[in-house]
Amino acid sequence: MSGGHPLVKAFHKYIEGTIDYRIGVMGQVDAGKSALVSALAGADTHISTRTDATRTISSHKYGKRGQILDFPGVGTTEYSPKQYKKLIRKADLGHVLYVFSSKIREADEEIIRFLAKRKTGITFIYSKSDTLVDVSGAREQKMLMHDKDTELHVTFKKHLSQPLNYHFVSVRDNIGIEGLQAALQPIFEAKDKEFARRVHSAEYMEKFLNKRLNTLASKLLSPGLKDIILQRAYRSIEEMTEAHFEVTPEDGETIVRAIPRAADYINKAKKTDNTGMKSKEYLSQLATLFGTVFKLRKLNIISFIVSTLGEAGIKNIYPVLKGIFEYVGDMNDFAREILKHYSREQKETSE
Repeated sequence: MSGGHPLVKAFHKYIEGTIDYRIGVMGQVDAGKSALVSALAGADTHISTRTDATRTISSHKYGKRGQILDFPGVGTTEYSPKQYKKLIRKADLGHVLYVFSSKIREADEEIIRFLAKRKTGITFIYSKSDTLVDVSGAREQKMLMHDKDTELHVTFKKHLSQPLNYHFVSVRDNIGIEGLQAALQPIFEAKDKEFARRVHSAEYMEKFLNKRLNTLASKLLSPGLKDIILQRAYRSIEEMTEAHFEVTPEDGETIVRAIPRAADYINKAKKTDNTGMKSKEYLSQLATLFGTVFKLRKLNIISFIVSTLGEAGIKNIYPVLKGIFEYVGDMNDFAREILKHYSREQKETSE
């Protein structure tokens, strides 16, 4: 799908928002979590920092769509296990990197058991592996690493069914970083695969377009619509709708279909207007059409018409509103055809 078209970009952004591309980095205090995040994601990848009375979490861009969230350390006065569990619940992550730089502590056990209970995926990291040495010199580092893996396995074998071993890394010596990135790659590849599926999914395309319709409805149902109708400034309706769907008349050439014009629908509605109906019948028909086009409750349009335009003038404004609603419905179809066109184009290019 062409990533250059603004509507396609908006659709891609919407799809990204439906997939959890985040991975959290949690663990012991002073375990080198922030340094590890910088080593994994790069020094200039910071996106934002969220801070309030209960949390301080910085977000870093990782790869094309991923995010790595740098959490505070576990077990401090400010972030007791109880407070940390609140962070975890609120973040609601699918996968975390849990970082150690010393022996497993009681606070670590409590948090890891909590993550396991929530079915959160965990990758265990032993940071600052360059400091993992036997001061007596009697045992090699490989033996010490084996001991750490054994400790991890014994502590959590009853709580986790996944492989229980550390990724040993040293940011200072640039050891183990590439291996950890390789371990993360399948996680993000699975998310990218799901992204590609959803981009070509009719279901998600409809969800995206329906969301656009809902927000457009709130723009249309404003006091300013009364002036537009009275002044017959239908071009302003078109400009609003085209900008909202991020399409232009030139897109019509791409899909070999002229972009809809509001005036055409309004004029057609005027010619076919059944003037013999009563006010309540006009309201009922408009409410039904509104609900069909915008997928919103009929009550919204009835209350709007009565409070803003007045029930007495419903016969005069009926064809205008009918035409506007039908115009918006066809603009939604127009936008759908644009998305489908670029979806087919991408598939043909990739085959």
